[in-house]
Amino acid sequence: MKRRSPAPKPVWQTSGPAAEDTPSEKRNFSGPIITLVILVAAALLIGFLPSFYAAEIEITPTRAMSAAEIQAASGLEIGQHLLSGLGGSLRQLFSLRYGTAEQKLMQKFPYIRTVEARLDFPAKIKINIEERIEVSYLAIPDGCVLVDKEGYALRILPQSPTDIPLVEGITVRQMSIGTPLTVDLPESMNVALSLVGAIIDANKDTRSSVNLMAAARSIRPVSNRDVYLTLLLPSGDELTVLARASADLVEDMIWLRFAIEQDALSGRGKGVLDLTGDRKVFIPDKT
Repeated sequence: MKRRSPAPKPVWQTSGPAAEDTPSEKRNFSGPIITLVILVAAALLIGFLPSFYAAEIEITPTRAMSAAEIQAASGLEIGQHLLSGLGGSLRQLFSLRYGTAEQKLMQKFPYIRTVEARLDFPAKIKINIEERIEVSYLAIPDGCVLVDKEGYALRILPQSPTDIPLVEGITVRQMSIGTPLTVDLPESMNVALSLVGAIIDANKDTRSSVNLMAAARSIRPVSNRDVYLTLLLPSGDELTVLARASADLVEDMIWLRFAIEQDALSGRGKGVLDLTGDRKVFIPDKT
């Protein structure tokens, strides 16, 4: 008679150590808690550390505006939280700029060409300004309007300034401070501004000490290319120069600075120094 094999004992999966949480399950449970603690700690640091409050507002020095005026117009203040006021556009937000402050400054001051108000951690805000500089003026019924090298109207004065030239032969049709002038002869205005830009660039040449802008008294365009420049020489003589808007205009103005410095143009009497040809020629008046 055959013997029966004993019946197998059942294996219970829920008994013993196998029923406990695995290490990976423990880690998954503790991960969100650690993240939350880190976020809370970061928020507390940002909210209370002195490094996140403005202890200084650094402003680019300007000629036409004081640092106090700029700060007041921006709305930014010493002691404010550095994150307060950030943004305006996504680009300004991601570059840590104060967009609303920049907009206020552009609207308040026509002399501002560009402005960036930026968070500078720790504890600082920087306001960097590129300023427009008046380089000439045009006559208007109430006095004169100062313009920069791009033709933007910057300021109205009752009397003419003495340190920048008058643009003659052009009538202002429409004017709004902080925007380009509307004139009757826009091509001639462009020629005048080209000459002003060439004078500014020529003045950067350190080989001469002559300030050609300070010597300039008037600019009068006579065509879409040619323009008369009247200068007051160090000797007290007045010199009329005929120049041409071309690729050589800056070089012509540099030459003019050297000629003035060497006193090569004084005592010639009335006439015109013609710089438009291959040779620089002084043409005396026939009378």
